[in-house]
Amino acid sequence: MKNLYQFFLLVILFTMNLGCGNDGNNGEVFLRIRAVLDETPLTASINNPDIPSDFAYDIFYKTSPGTYSFSYTDHNGVVHPQAGEYSFVDVIQDIGQEGGLFTDGEDGDDVYIDLWLLSTGAVIENNNYFTIASTADYPNQ
Repeated sequence: MKNLYQFFLLVILFTMNLGCGNDGNNGEVFLRIRAVLDETPLTASINNPDIPSDFAYDIFYKTSPGTYSFSYTDHNGVVHPQAGEYSFVDVIQDIGQEGGLFTDGEDGDDVYIDLWLLSTGAVIENNNYFTIASTADYPNQ
C-alpha cells in the first residue's frame, strides 16, 4: 500500500510538471523619432546604441529597454532640452505573464514609442499598436 501511495505521488508530481504552462514572451519595443516637417531639427542625437547616429525620421527602430538621453537643435538654432523639458526617454518593455497550472501565460504587447522633437520641447507618446509613418518627405534625407 505504501508503494501505491508513492507511485500516485510520483504520478501527480510528474503530471504537475508536464501540466505547468509556459511563460508568455516579452513584447518588443520600437522607437521612432519624429519632427514637424517644416521644423525638422538641424541636429539631433540620442544616447541609444540601437538607433544609428544618422537615423531617419519617421522610422521605427527596434530597441532594448532602458533610459536614453537625447538632445537636438531646433530650426531656430535653440538647443534642447532646456530647463523643464524632457531630457530622456524611458523605454519600457511589456513583460509576458507567467504560465499557470495547465495554462500558458499571455505574451506582452509590443510597445511603439514616438519621440517628437519640437521647438517647444520634446513630446513622448507610447502606443501598443503600430502607426503608419507620414508620407511627407523630410529634407536632407
